[in-house]
This record gives sequence, structure tokens and C-alpha cells, in this order.
Amino acid sequence: MLTFIFKDLLLFWRNRKEILTVLVTPIILIVILSFAFTGVAGISSNPLELKLAIVNEDAEEAGINQFIADAERLEDQAAAQALIAYSSGVKPIAYLEQYLHSPELADWLTVYELSESEALQQLEKKKIDGWIKIPQGYTYDMLNAIMLGKEASAVSLPFVVAGNSMNVTAIEMMISEFFDQVNFQLGLQHSVGDMTAAETVALPKGGREALEGAEPFTMGQYFTLAMGALFSLFIASTVAEKTGTEKREEVIKRIIAADTRPMSYLMGKTCATFILVWLQFLFVVVVSHLLLGLFAGKPLSFWLGLLLMITIYALTVAGISAFYTSIALRSNNMDAVNGLFLLFTMALGILGGNFVPIYLFPEWLQQISEWTPNGLMLATVMEWIQLERVLSLGMPLVVLSLVGILFLLAGMLMYPKRGEA
Repeated sequence: MLTFIFKDLLLFWRNRKEILTVLVTPIILIVILSFAFTGVAGISSNPLELKLAIVNEDAEEAGINQFIADAERLEDQAAAQALIAYSSGVKPIAYLEQYLHSPELADWLTVYELSESEALQQLEKKKIDGWIKIPQGYTYDMLNAIMLGKEASAVSLPFVVAGNSMNVTAIEMMISEFFDQVNFQLGLQHSVGDMTAAETVALPKGGREALEGAEPFTMGQYFTLAMGALFSLFIASTVAEKTGTEKREEVIKRIIAADTRPMSYLMGKTCATFILVWLQFLFVVVVSHLLLGLFAGKPLSFWLGLLLMITIYALTVAGISAFYTSIALRSNNMDAVNGLFLLFTMALGILGGNFVPIYLFPEWLQQISEWTPNGLMLATVMEWIQLERVLSLGMPLVVLSLVGILFLLAGMLMYPKRGEA
């Protein structure tokens, strides 16, 4: 088996084009993508600069007075007096303005009071990210919806934007969280009959929140690990592709004629893949760190955890390579098989977040990502960068090991017997 390992390593070393592909190409991509994605999803240290306009067409006090007038006509005077006492202090527009002008948001949110025509002009000139329209009758309909359970067309607030962007998404999430919390608290206070608590509605807090003991990761760190994981998968397919060449040049027949144990050939491919992946991944991490200073100041424990994760991932990719090799030996059309290998690798790269940061995708796609070996590896190492908790490595290491073992067993079961290849 050592002879086969040495053979594959030597063949790979002699192909300088492949060496440049798996070593130099990821470094170039890491540098380019690190700068291209700077500031995406709040990873940059530069604060957001959000600009929001409010178009208020409602008269809040008039809406409250209108609701009070309706309540006075109720037959149940006790309930009417309770509604009047409660509604006089409920001011949804005032709550919104108080929230948007809070000190926690002042550093990165600018709010303008504009007319609809002015807001449209500012939006076209890209001087604001969007504007919220408070329609006429909003306060009155809001009170009816909260306290009487009536459906009202004006309760929703139109949010007008020119197009989708990170700023627009941030504003949408902020406004949505505000109304969800305020509506819940107002409805809860009314349902329990606490008519004295209208002035004590707790508004959501703005600003930025950080997990205690966690460090943010950078785009450079993310793409270093993403490119390392992706090109490791390319190595697995490359080693398997050489099997087709060896079949075509009848190297396999000479190996059989030498009365070599059949499984030694497969294990040689597997071990060679492990060595190549381990060295390639480590090279990408170290060189990227030296060029960009990605992991400066990290303790020895961090590097040991990262090295352990790379080692287990290399074993997993080696198992995938064994599976590829057995398929290649049983196939009579290597072009089709190589195409399938490439498609499978690209699919894993897309789902695993190796091309675009996976946290920019919908939540359901992020969950699918962690079912891929490269996606699970990437998510685990990013958590290790932020928290450095040993327990966070336990289950992913077990899962990756099981995936590698399953692929290896599948490759061994598919491996052709004598005379079948």
C-alpha cells in the first residue's frame, strides 16, 4: 500500500498545473473575495448608515378622540370608561417616533419627516433607503384592532423602497420587531384588564448586540476556510480521475498481474488523498494568515482545534475519494463520470457556502448547508473562531468521521473484484 501512496503523491507532484490550481488559485480567490465582500451583513467594523423617511398623514389626537367618542356610545358604561381611560394613553405613532429617535439608534439611523412627494424625490435620488407611510385613520384603526378586535385596512404601514439591499433589510427587521413587540404588549395589557399600564409600554432596544465572550469573524477568515474546503473536494475528484487514466493505460492490469492485494490500490488512493488534502488545507490557511494577518493573536489552543478539524475533514474527503475511485473503476465512460464528479463537487460547494456566505441565504438553505461535509466543517470552524468552546467541536467531529467512514465503506463495497475492472 505504501507503494501506491507514493505513486499517487509522485503523480500529483509531477503535474505542476494541478499543484498551482489547488495551492495558488484559492489564495488568489481569498484575497479577491475578502475585499469584495467587505462590509457584507455587518461583518465590517464600519457602522451602518441607514436613512429613513416618515410620511405621516394621520392625526393621532383626532384618532384617539374619535375612538373615545365611539366608546362613550357603548351600553356598558363600565367597559366604556375602561376603554376611554386606556385609549387616551395609547399613541402608536408617538411610540414609533420615540423608538426611531432613541439614542441607541442615533449613531446609524437618520430619520426625516417628509411629505409623500418629497419622499419619492429623495428615494429616486438615493438620498434615503426607504420611507414609511402612516395613512390617515391609522391611530383610530389601530385602537379598534387592539381593543375591540376589529379588522382595519389602515393598520398596516406601507414601506416603500427602490430595491432590495442590506440597508433595506436592516430597516425592515427593525420596524417589524418594533411593531411585533408593541402590538403584543398593548394587546396583552388590554386582555388582562391592566388599563393603567398604557404609559409603561416597553419599547424594543435598538443598537448592536454582541454575545458575551464571542469574537466576530472576518470575510478573510470565512473565505480562507471556504476555499480550503472547496479545493479539498477538487483534490478528491482529481485523484479519482487518474484512475481512468490508469485503466486506459492498462496500469490496473499490471497491478493485478503483480498479485497485489486488490484493496491495497484503493487504500493507497484514499491515504494519498488524505495527505494531499491535509497539506493543501494547511498551506492555504497558513499562507492566507501570513498575507492578510487573519488569525493574529490567536492562542495555541485555537490552532490545535483548527488543526484537529482540518485533519478530520481530510479523512472525510479521503473517504469520498475512495467512493469516487470505485465508481471510476466500474465505469466504461470516464468523461461522463468526471462530469458527474464535477457537478457533485460544485453542488456541495454551493450548498456548503463555499462560493457565497451561507448566512446571506434563507434559513432553510442554511440548515441544508450543515448536512454537507464542507458546510458542516465551515460552520463548526466559524463557531470555533468566535467562541473557542471545545464542546462545540465534539458532535461535528463525530458526524464528519461517520460521513467519511460511510463513503469509505461504500467505496470498498463497490470496489470491483478481480477481473471486474
